[in-house]
Amino acid sequence: IFGARVKVDSTGKLAELERAEREKMKTKVDAIAAHGINVFINRQLVYNYPESLLTEKGIMVIEHADFEGVERLSLVTGGEIASTFDRPDLVKLGHCDLI
Repeated sequence: IFGARVKVDSTGKLAELERAEREKMKTKVDAIAAHGINVFINRQLVYNYPESLLTEKGIMVIEHADFEGVERLSLVTGGEIASTFDRPDLVKLGHCDLI
């Protein structure tokens, strides 16, 4: 749960919260993968679990990219900077021959 504190009274409830968080991450990874990409560049940290899911789908992860660098990549690859992953049909993907 991003940015939240929780108090539970059993390990079972903690496990339930962890399962829900993993499912939420899996859903977001599926939304990202629906774009048909093979590289995901993110300005923030990407946790191990979603990174492993992306890798299983053949998507390379680059994290901690600075904003200026992402803007330059957008310009040279012809792609858009996406802030949401709900509508893959509205996002223009970039292309490059070598990373």
